[in-house]
Amino acid sequence: MIALLFLLAAPVDAQAVLQMVLASDPWGFSDAEVVTHAVMNDRHGSTSELRFSALSRRYDPPLSKTIARLLEPADLAGTGFLQTQRRDADDDRWLFLPELKRSRRISGALRTSSFLGTDMSFAEIDRRDLRDGKPALNGEETLAARPCWRLIITGTRGDSEYSKIELWVRQDNGLPVLWKMYDRSNQLFKTLAAEEVQRVGGRWFITRSRMTNLREQHQTLWILEQVTPRADISDDEFTLRNLEKM
Repeated sequence: MIALLFLLAAPVDAQAVLQMVLASDPWGFSDAEVVTHAVMNDRHGSTSELRFSALSRRYDPPLSKTIARLLEPADLAGTGFLQTQRRDADDDRWLFLPELKRSRRISGALRTSSFLGTDMSFAEIDRRDLRDGKPALNGEETLAARPCWRLIITGTRGDSEYSKIELWVRQDNGLPVLWKMYDRSNQLFKTLAAEEVQRVGGRWFITRSRMTNLREQHQTLWILEQVTPRADISDDEFTLRNLEKM
């Protein structure tokens, strides 16, 4: 929180706004315990749902460790995901499948794959496209009566599915409330829009958001059912041994 207040008071430039976004942690993937409900809708009107719990720990700001486990549906319950973000190497990502009783590494080549069937990819969870991207400010706009900076992040990674990401960042709390993600042909591919924000324990969280895959005509509604900011989560939680507990 101190770092975020410093950024809000600092002179505004593109890098400062990007660091504000990375520090904001609007979905609770740093120093928090959350329960998330995801509702997926496809072009044919079919709906599927999942719920998962997650623990996260910011260990080298803005880098974090996260462990998540599916609660529903029943046939997938126990499926787990473990991620450790790295500063100078590829992030560690592991997916545990209970029926196989083992974990498999999600390599950088698979970053663009769907996270548990949602419209979020592993790449969007690891945030490397933001962390390694080249930011530029592109003016200011007002969204839902809130002044926002408009930030464009140009991709620099060869394993990214995006040529650029456009963000609208609230000036009062650093939340990225609208994302537009462009594919390698510079066509609009996905959007992510905040529909509800709440302040919990002195931090702001996006408690309801909607990601739309325009190419596949598919949507995922994300709802933070429970969120508890925590700075006491042990490093022992984020191990392969813990991920593979049945």
